[in-house]
Amino acid sequence: MKLRVALVPSYEPETVLLDVVNELLANSFTVVVVNDGSGHEYDGVFSQLPEEVHYLCYEENHGKGYALKYGFQYIKDNFDDCIVVTLDSDGQHKVKDAVKICDKCEESEEATIVLGSRFFDKKAPFKSRFGNFMARTSFLISTHHKIYDTQTGLRAFNSNLLERLISIKGDRYEYEMNVLLDAVRSDITVNEVKIETIYVNDNAGTHYNPFKDTMKIFIEVLKFSASSLIGFGVDVGLFALFTWLAKTFFVDPTADAWQYWIIGCNIAARIISASVNFTLNYIFVFRSKKKVWKALLQYAALAIFILAVNTSLVWLLVTKVGMYEVLAKIIVEGTMFIVSWIIQRLFVFRRKKKE
Repeated sequence: MKLRVALVPSYEPETVLLDVVNELLANSFTVVVVNDGSGHEYDGVFSQLPEEVHYLCYEENHGKGYALKYGFQYIKDNFDDCIVVTLDSDGQHKVKDAVKICDKCEESEEATIVLGSRFFDKKAPFKSRFGNFMARTSFLISTHHKIYDTQTGLRAFNSNLLERLISIKGDRYEYEMNVLLDAVRSDITVNEVKIETIYVNDNAGTHYNPFKDTMKIFIEVLKFSASSLIGFGVDVGLFALFTWLAKTFFVDPTADAWQYWIIGCNIAARIISASVNFTLNYIFVFRSKKKVWKALLQYAALAIFILAVNTSLVWLLVTKVGMYEVLAKIIVEGTMFIVSWIIQRLFVFRRKKKE
């Protein structure tokens, strides 16, 4: 069995932190505690930590993401090959569940993150259910990956992922979502293991703000979809420009020839926007390692299919239904967005482990 290092970020802890740490030590974990600028009034709690605990601290509070990365750097610098597990300091994670996900991690491939997932029922505090629902839904819509508990702090992974995790942006609660976003667009597998759901004093000790912190998480998810939104904006904007130019300088929109201009304007806008979207997805979103020519050929096939379908739909809505050109374009592009994203995720920019 590999060495197991438990990282416990802690901000303004209660004495339950000591119970968590002692149980971790009793289960053969090496324990690293990070005091995330709790203030001197909490020195009494931290001073009771057992001597064998690796205790890290700094004066100013920076947030959970910062504390995790601070601990990751320490583990990277001081321990060789090991399994790292993160868990909260408020007693919401059972040590037996930490053991369970470490066992699962050790059975898995090295590029794997194992989540200890809570499955909420109506007895769970509202802000926990609300925050988890919002994060889970926005993550699914954006990435087409279903992860039930995107906010769990109980996670295990091999230490070979530490350098990557340290480089991921985010200093507060949004960091843990950023880790999952990075994982699903790369070679990292995300597995979930069901754990016991515990709330101490109706979760009163949590520092998670369901509205403020969910909004931060949602913004990060929107960033993940930025390339598709940019491509959509370029496509609709150019189509509006091209149709305006056509109606102003070249053709009467009541003439029979107008339907062919509609097709031409849509094709021109799609070609330019597809080029922008491919470049952004290849370099920034999916970070594809596939050869450019191979990805480009697959993307071109997808683009031709999408172009044929949406051009036909736009033509029908404008010429047969009488809908305003730009409105028809927006409706059709919105409809085709999910289809295009799924195909790109599963086929065009799919990253195989042996690539």
